[in-house]
Amino acid sequence: MGWKAASIIISNVTTVDPEKLLQELGIEQFETIEDEPYDVAVYPEKHQIFIGVYKENLIISSWEITDHSFGKELSTFEQKLSILFPAAEICTIQLHSGVNHWGYSIVKNGEKIRVRCGNAEQGTIIELGEPLLEEQELLSKSEIKDGRRIYHLRDDEPYEEDQVGENFVSSMWARYTGKEFFEDEEMFEFKLSGFKTTKAASVQAGRKQKPKPVVVIKPWWKFW
Repeated sequence: MGWKAASIIISNVTTVDPEKLLQELGIEQFETIEDEPYDVAVYPEKHQIFIGVYKENLIISSWEITDHSFGKELSTFEQKLSILFPAAEICTIQLHSGVNHWGYSIVKNGEKIRVRCGNAEQGTIIELGEPLLEEQELLSKSEIKDGRRIYHLRDDEPYEEDQVGENFVSSMWARYTGKEFFEDEEMFEFKLSGFKTTKAASVQAGRKQKPKPVVVIKPWWKFW
């Protein structure tokens, strides 16, 4: 579908101060840039960060922040976000159609519960945790053949996992918004606050002290 995306979704956030959030994440060298709708902010340029709240989910779009989420251990930013939002799920999504790159990582209660990512050249790079409900429909249409997972969707033509990666990411978006990523037209109607930081600021962000919660979130029992 030609999508490119680099966002973190933090569930059950009702309000946030974007500039204070950046500081709590250890990013102190930044300047404001023009606010953008999500169809622009979903694919930020280098060193850009966009922050907004959509359907009671905090959205942070940034390649530099999301790039570190696809490992077995929590990234520095995931650690800090887990402290800032202790009752939330933290979901990172990435897409880049040029290389069929796809990925999602979900953190809950300070632990990774699911990580998957891959691309056309390397196949599936990492798979951690048990399948989620949102993955079941696609997985039910697959089989393991010669050590690879092959999908049978609308016709007899088999699909490699990188060819359906966008579908999985779309389902992760629906986990928090109620609509598939590619069907959610409302997401283009909200704007995010724009910032530009420096490479040095992004590097230093991982060396700051852990923050204290500073935002308003729903009680944990309202999440389910």
